[in-house]
Amino acid sequence: MIDTGILFHILVCNMDFFELTFWWWFLTIPNSDLVRGKTFSSVCRTPCRPDAGNNIEEINVSKGRLIKGLMTSLTMMVASSVLASNDYPSKPIKVVVPYAAGASTDGLARLVGNEVSEILGQPVIAENRAGAGGTIASDYVRRQDPDGYTFMLTTDGIMSVNPAIYKSLAYDSLKDFSPLSVAVSVPLVLVVNTNSPFQTMEELLDFARNNPTKLSYGSAGVGSSQHMAGELMKEMAEVDIQHIPYRGGAPAMTDLLGGHIDMMLVQTASAKALAADNKIRILGIGSPERSAILPDVRTFQEIGLDGYDSNTWYGFNMPGGADPAVQQKLSEAIVQGLNNNRPKLEALGYTIVASTPDEMRKSIETNLQKWATTAKKAGIYQSQ
Repeated sequence: MIDTGILFHILVCNMDFFELTFWWWFLTIPNSDLVRGKTFSSVCRTPCRPDAGNNIEEINVSKGRLIKGLMTSLTMMVASSVLASNDYPSKPIKVVVPYAAGASTDGLARLVGNEVSEILGQPVIAENRAGAGGTIASDYVRRQDPDGYTFMLTTDGIMSVNPAIYKSLAYDSLKDFSPLSVAVSVPLVLVVNTNSPFQTMEELLDFARNNPTKLSYGSAGVGSSQHMAGELMKEMAEVDIQHIPYRGGAPAMTDLLGGHIDMMLVQTASAKALAADNKIRILGIGSPERSAILPDVRTFQEIGLDGYDSNTWYGFNMPGGADPAVQQKLSEAIVQGLNNNRPKLEALGYTIVASTPDEMRKSIETNLQKWATTAKKAGIYQSQ
């Protein structure tokens, strides 16, 4: 039994503007002057006598035929969608990865791809299209057929941050893609060198308020998740801390350990390993809740930054205009694959989200607004 929401989606998505306009006009006929027996002269604005041939009975007969035609068309569209879902997939599927092979996120895409392959019974082949902050892969995917045989690992940065910082972008996050699932989220934690004088986040923020521009934080580059999280922290804490962008997170961490910058925001798994080696001190975590792998670390909200959330997420989408039934089938396979690997992913520092397509779309809409506000206040703009 197909869901009524999917049924409506199928109907609307298979009509063009003129078809929708016609049906809107037709369905208003019962309330029109024409049905009430009035016609209007082409040469005057006053009602004229009804034509004998255009009586209500003839209109009702035509209306009945048109309704039957509409229901027949709708039935055919629904049947076509259900058949497409039943036949899907009938050939190998491609998952596009916007990062180089071997990266941790590449591993996430391949793990989920292997699970989807097992669940749907077709090979899932990973294709790496790295570069330009995910725009190369996104531009490629948006131009593919929305038939379910191409989907993509994407991120909050690609979907929500890029539109906020690039004046021109090759894709529209909401129009060019059909969401599948926010797979996992990754909290960022604020860390300092173990030689830092700051033992708590309160001490660090108090010093920053009294000494504008004296402190600095490093990031993996302009527009990176670390950069945006740092600017959001500055905005909410009302402090002025210098941003030092690097070409990647590794050189930034090297300078933090060497004492050349004062702080960084890094992912939980990396922070836990470095803290265990007594190389860094963790001051706070940017997620709404505490992390399962760092349960003793307080959240920014506990420290006083109400509403702070710098979680970045990784998810999956496909080209826009996808058949709702195929979209749902692929989404459910991804969610099942994530749940099958929950312990493994949580051990790597991921928080399992496994959202629905609608939840993913709402997350993108919310974060588009949030990061656009942060980028505007911080003056962050990039050229392609």
